[in-house]
Amino acid sequence: MLWIDITDPKYALFFSSLLPHLREIDTVLVTTRKSAGYTECASLLEKLGVEAICIGGESGYGGSGLEDKFLARIKRQEEFIALFKRVGLPRVFLTGASTDGAQSAFGLGIPVVHFSDTPMDSFEGGEAHITLLSRLSLPLSSLIFYPFVVPKQAYSFFGVAEQNLIPYNFIDVALWLEVDRLKFSQEAKKAFLKKFGFANENKPLILAREEEYKAHYVKKKYPLFYEALHALAKEANIIIMPRYEREYLEAEFGSYPSVCVAKETLFTHEFYPCIDMLLGGGGTMNLESSFLGIPTLSTRSLLLYHDKYLLENSLMRHAKSLDEALRAFFDFRQRGFIRQENQRFFVPKGTLEVQNIITQITNRFYR
Repeated sequence: MLWIDITDPKYALFFSSLLPHLREIDTVLVTTRKSAGYTECASLLEKLGVEAICIGGESGYGGSGLEDKFLARIKRQEEFIALFKRVGLPRVFLTGASTDGAQSAFGLGIPVVHFSDTPMDSFEGGEAHITLLSRLSLPLSSLIFYPFVVPKQAYSFFGVAEQNLIPYNFIDVALWLEVDRLKFSQEAKKAFLKKFGFANENKPLILAREEEYKAHYVKKKYPLFYEALHALAKEANIIIMPRYEREYLEAEFGSYPSVCVAKETLFTHEFYPCIDMLLGGGGTMNLESSFLGIPTLSTRSLLLYHDKYLLENSLMRHAKSLDEALRAFFDFRQRGFIRQENQRFFVPKGTLEVQNIITQITNRFYR
């Protein structure tokens, strides 16, 4: 039995795409987390049709404080042990961002396979930039897969032998996005605006996504994203996709007739064909939007290896001030919010080397 612990939306999309291939190796057990302040991952797995066992109950996320996160991890690890007493011990553990899963697997003698794209909190690299999650989990790995945009030396601090560091030739979002299905459609945009009650259909439509400010590698809640929303509410229709609780977003932006806070997690095919621009504080949706060639403005408080790659190849713009954010918006609008053909930057060789991942896991743990 392969065990996957999926703890964020990005890896819900990633592993749901890999599941058919992984099931060729062995049966698969999927676990996740869900709590009052964090339901997005579990909801997305349900939408994707992935059966998952929620482990951790109301303490599943733990919030933004280190003590709360630590107590939540202890609770989840205890529940993992109870689960395995019922279903048996897995043969291999796979994860992208689960410290509690990696530590449980290591403690129980289960090989840990990591899919890691954020070992550092800066593209500048160096030991000072190693994330807390990486320190707590990557040294436990038997095998680490990573995308080509992250340099191998970023993993040199974790004591994993070089032959167990395996790059793959695509950026993760290429695994689950279908370009032809997600092309812009004026008809889809009109239907989307009507569904969410926007009165003025002539304004551009912006999808706004907060930064993951409760994540281990983000040091503080950066205000620029919210300042930009207030300014752009006069210029565009905006739908905000919350990352955590939605109530404070409604309190701050609910008075704008041009702003709507999504009440539930949306699928990619529900919004990417409809939007003119993405205002992104995080990582994955900036990558998705850039992959699809959508005008993308990042207000992220930090720049990781992926951000550097997008900026170097002019696939995304980054603002450090409100003036820069507004200038980018008006530039996008002047150009008619035209979409670019960017896919070649995400899959340079033209094909996804998924089979190599499956072969590596099979040869190392099932021979």
